[in-house]
Amino acid sequence: MMTMQKMFKCVAIDDEPQAIFVLQQLLEQIPEAKLVATADNALSGLDIIVKYQPDIVFLDIQMPSMSGIELVKKEQNFPINTHFVFVTAFDSYALEAIKLAAFDYLLKPVDPVQLKAVFDKLGNEKEEANTLNRQLNILLRQLNHRDKLRLNTRTGFLLIEPQEIVIVAADGNYSKISMTDGQTETVTQTIGQMAEMLDKAIFFRASRSHLINLKFVRRFDRKNRKIHLDNMLLTYEVNLARNSVSAFEKIWR
Repeated sequence: MMTMQKMFKCVAIDDEPQAIFVLQQLLEQIPEAKLVATADNALSGLDIIVKYQPDIVFLDIQMPSMSGIELVKKEQNFPINTHFVFVTAFDSYALEAIKLAAFDYLLKPVDPVQLKAVFDKLGNEKEEANTLNRQLNILLRQLNHRDKLRLNTRTGFLLIEPQEIVIVAADGNYSKISMTDGQTETVTQTIGQMAEMLDKAIFFRASRSHLINLKFVRRFDRKNRKIHLDNMLLTYEVNLARNSVSAFEKIWR
């Protein structure tokens, strides 16, 4: 006698349309996966979680206005038993916390084999709801008590608070960070990974080569597309990509 294959309702929440598209394509290759809704921000994501009550939520960590972690906190206010799978470019402390809490995570770009393994694990899972809640609390506790980013260097790692960063500049496959005290550090994360790790409400991707802390913007030269930054100790000048001008000006309206 044939048994019915268990279907898992899925929701995907990510502010990057390409990330949603790629995940959707991969989920279509998994018979037990059914993507019922997507959202491009955490607030809308919370609404669709409440509406569809999915088995699995694929969730980006860093999003504007509300992070994925904040969404998870708010979800605890609803009687919904779901599994959060973080899809992220993080390779620092957040991954360690997620591992400790025994929650699943996927690194971007998503590996189809690892994605399938998520469903295999959930299909065999027999944990009680209170166990899942305990794991979630561990995860939130770990993340909430880490104010500093851990960034890998060529010889070890650097601990830094995001507000100490003025500019991040691409340096090949590495990134060069200029800090408020005038020091610079080279870390092994790419600028794309740094953009994922830093709060998009505070850090703006001025070009393929530069991330800037909006707190330190002092002047914008529209004609030459130059952004001038000043942290009272040093001044900086960054070229703004032509296709980013509109988004940059909209911030200050």
